[in-house]
Parts: sequence; structure tokens; C-alpha cells
Amino acid sequence: MNSPRRTQAERRAHTQASVLASATRLFGAHGYAATSVEQIAADAGTTIRPVYHYFGNKQALFEAVTHALEGELLAVLRDPSYTTDRAGLLARFRACLEVLARPDVQRVVLLDAPAVLGKSRWAESQVVRAASDLLGTLPLGNDPVRGELIRRMAIGALTEAALTLAESKDEATLAQRIEMLIGLATLLLPNT
Repeated sequence: MNSPRRTQAERRAHTQASVLASATRLFGAHGYAATSVEQIAADAGTTIRPVYHYFGNKQALFEAVTHALEGELLAVLRDPSYTTDRAGLLARFRACLEVLARPDVQRVVLLDAPAVLGKSRWAESQVVRAASDLLGTLPLGNDPVRGELIRRMAIGALTEAALTLAESKDEATLAQRIEMLIGLATLLLPNT
């Protein structure tokens, strides 16, 4: 039995998704500098022409990969199933750390993206805005300037803490660091 013939739009969507999946895998495994457009195209089972057609250039493709991986963090930060109390914030923080513990996320989002796309991009990202909004639910006092400074300091500290995950030499160290970060967050979060 023959399978139905895919439309041109379906073939384009499939090729684009294949390129993005290959780029995510290769950038995540080898990094931006060590991954070529030719390698991505070969891994996706296509030529370089569709890569450039759909994404423009290597950096734009890397940005699409970064955006997709950051989307996983954003989904956790915006997930309505978490409560806004202390326990819910800690559970959400653990879920974010579990995403950040993945080698592909570490390589792309934490290590390569600041160098390739610029450090200021992260500070302006939807992930940071969503994290800031969550921190804004904490009782940080009545002074809006003070509250903003505390949120920015906390996000900076959390970003730096996430970078320590990428420095873990093995799974045991990674798990230990996650538990230590959860313990620190427990100490820092006010009892609400």
C-alpha cells in the first residue's frame, strides 16, 4: 500500500524540522565553532541549500536552536501547574535545573550563545523576563527600585549558578550541584 504523497508545504516543514533537529544535536554535541553547515545538512539528509533557504546562515540557525532550547526553560517558567508559594517556586527551580543539566542545553544556551549571540541577549530574553516576573511575586518590599535590583541580582546569581552545572565533570557532581543549588534556594527564599 502506498503512503499518501506529501504536499510541498509538508515536505518543506519536514526538511526545516530535520535541519533544526540536526543542528540542535550537532551544536549540542560539538559546539558552534566545531559544527559546519555542511555537517548539519548531511546529518539532516539534505544539501546546504535548504539550510540557507530556511535559516539564512549558520548564526541564524544557531539562534533558532538557542531559541528552541530556551523555549523549554520558558515552558517550565510559565507552567501554570506550579504553585506560586515557596514549595512551588522550589519545584519550578528544580525543573529548570533539570533542563539546564542537559549537555545540549549547557553547550548551546549557557556556553556558546553568549559568545555567538552576545551576552546582552540573555538579559533581554523571554526566559529572564519570565524569571523576573516569578521573582516579582515574592515579598521584596514596597520600594520598586529595590525590588527590581533584588530581582536582577537574583537572576544574575541564578545564571552564574547554572553555569556551574556545565562545569560538572560527571553525573554524580552534576546531581550534587543540583541538590546544593536547591538547598541554597531554600535558604534564600522567604517563607511565604
